[in-house]
Amino acid sequence: MKPAYCYLLLTCLIPVIASAQSGPSSLTGPGIAFQADYLPAAHYIRPEDSIKTASTTATRRYSFGAAFDLRKRVDTASGKFRSWGLGVEASYMQFSNKQYEKTILPDELFGAGIALRHYRSINRKWSVMGVLAAGVYTDLEAIDGNDIFLNGGVIFINQLNRRFSYGFGAVLSNTFGTPMVLPAVLVKWTPAGKFNVQVAIPEGISASYRVNGFLETGLGLRLNGNSYDVESRVSSKRLMGYREMTLGLENTFHLTKHVSFSLSGGYALLRSADYRHKRLSEMFSTQPEHRLAANWFASAGFRVNFKP
Repeated sequence: MKPAYCYLLLTCLIPVIASAQSGPSSLTGPGIAFQADYLPAAHYIRPEDSIKTASTTATRRYSFGAAFDLRKRVDTASGKFRSWGLGVEASYMQFSNKQYEKTILPDELFGAGIALRHYRSINRKWSVMGVLAAGVYTDLEAIDGNDIFLNGGVIFINQLNRRFSYGFGAVLSNTFGTPMVLPAVLVKWTPAGKFNVQVAIPEGISASYRVNGFLETGLGLRLNGNSYDVESRVSSKRLMGYREMTLGLENTFHLTKHVSFSLSGGYALLRSADYRHKRLSEMFSTQPEHRLAANWFASAGFRVNFKP
């Protein structure tokens, strides 16, 4: 799968599955969450020869998310249910770029979006989820219609049992300027007991152990990415795709039934960006990939669940 398609799926599907952040502070139901991430200075690897240069970039990111149930209805006779939900997310990234001869990465990136989600059961096993999402993703140099990204999708979900579900459908997006339909895949597995394994595509994979009622510790492989319309760029191409892959230890402290605090740290395996024109023909084209060398990362966050 080519990089452009990978981060496009991340851009479209993360609002669809209504996760506020990527990591242990992500929301899995109604609530609010905040997370701060720090990725220290890493050397820039130029695309033409993959040589690690003296240029460095450090990243700070602050993310906020909230999810609300607007309405729920259950038919007691048939067991079928319907629900409406609203999700809000925002993130701010600050890049500290040093010793670059020309602009490669912008100084900052901002994204904020809102998503309306409708969920209804079809029968005992199958249900359908529909989402409409809109957001602004920009480098804050200038905000206009190019910075507005619209996504909509429908996913059919099969709940095989209480612990495993999968889904497939389609997502409509204007990321490349022209509305396009993309396939969507959703997989989620959560086993029982003190050991907890979560497989959620495209978020990542995590495995944790509930030590006691207070502490949960584990390991997580997380994917994060988005598309931005930028003015500060390496060329005339204004659509920037940014992506990360991290592997780290994740500790969650359950302060109450509703409130938890998380601390994470590990290795950022991938941090890269590329630029392309906002044209449909650019979707599957190969563009120079601007990478940052692997380095450690740290993050902290809290989550308030409205329901225990």
